[in-house]
Amino acid sequence: MGDMNSTNCSIDDFKRSVFPIAYLLIFILGVVGHSISIYVFFSLWRKKRRLTSVNVFMVNLLVSDLMQVCSLPFRASYYLSGSKWLFGPLACRLLFYVFYLNMYSSIYFLVFLNIMRYLALIRPYLFQQLQNCCSGYVISLVIWLFLSLVSSPLLIASSSSTNVTDKCMELPEDSKPIRMLIVINNTTVAMGFVVPMAIILWCSVFVACRLLKPGPAQCKATTSRKKGCALVIINLGFFLICYLPYHVMRAIFLKAEWNWKTHNSTQLIQSCDYIQGVRKAAVMTLCLGAANSCLDPILFFFVGENFKSFFMKLLWTKKRSKCQQRAELQELQN
Repeated sequence: MGDMNSTNCSIDDFKRSVFPIAYLLIFILGVVGHSISIYVFFSLWRKKRRLTSVNVFMVNLLVSDLMQVCSLPFRASYYLSGSKWLFGPLACRLLFYVFYLNMYSSIYFLVFLNIMRYLALIRPYLFQQLQNCCSGYVISLVIWLFLSLVSSPLLIASSSSTNVTDKCMELPEDSKPIRMLIVINNTTVAMGFVVPMAIILWCSVFVACRLLKPGPAQCKATTSRKKGCALVIINLGFFLICYLPYHVMRAIFLKAEWNWKTHNSTQLIQSCDYIQGVRKAAVMTLCLGAANSCLDPILFFFVGENFKSFFMKLLWTKKRSKCQQRAELQELQN
């Protein structure tokens, strides 16, 4: 929805200069970051033969982000080939569907990670119970099934978005399908962004205040608590920077496109400069929304259980092996 536009007052040159660079850069960073995350999670699982609920949510977040990242080269190829889709209409629909399914599944898994952090502070006993049972797997399955079902209208919307076989991710000339997209978008924004944002904001503010509040035997908050608070703020910042501008701009974009095609607007709104500005802003905010998929490995490193200890042990093992090699070499020389 965010990277579509009609041929009138076209910004095709702008999209061809922005989308391929942004998508391929996100793809490269995402593949590198998530490959390291996969290696660490696999090593942890091989060592313990189990994953806690928090790690289950993080693995699902990893899978969701990786699927979204892997769809980006196809999007980039569309603009690099002069806005010509080379993979057929079915692939176009699936690409459209997968992109938004994984965007909102990432949001929901972030919600549950924030809830678990919240429970760890206010209900530690319940947190431990949830960590030690299969709730993480059940909740993850429910999230995937729920989002797969509610995202299914996007398959219909994407199939009706254009009648030209070599076009993909473009809005139709007719205003009726756009009206349907506006209805879908309003529901999606409410359930896929506003509600999750409210939960994440509540959990983040509560956790930050709790971490900064001195304990009974403390005169001031400890350094570790301040670092934990900084992590909560960074996590919330990533979420708001990547997703808030995109969802606000997508609603403005669809409304402006509908007004443009039905001429149901003032002279200012009908101006070509205005619609081009809205379309360019939609392009930039879509790139921000996609960029979140390559930022989550940072969250994995700071929040993942035993993540930092794994890297410290790995570095220590390598350092120790180098020291042993040097000692053996010195013995041989002597």
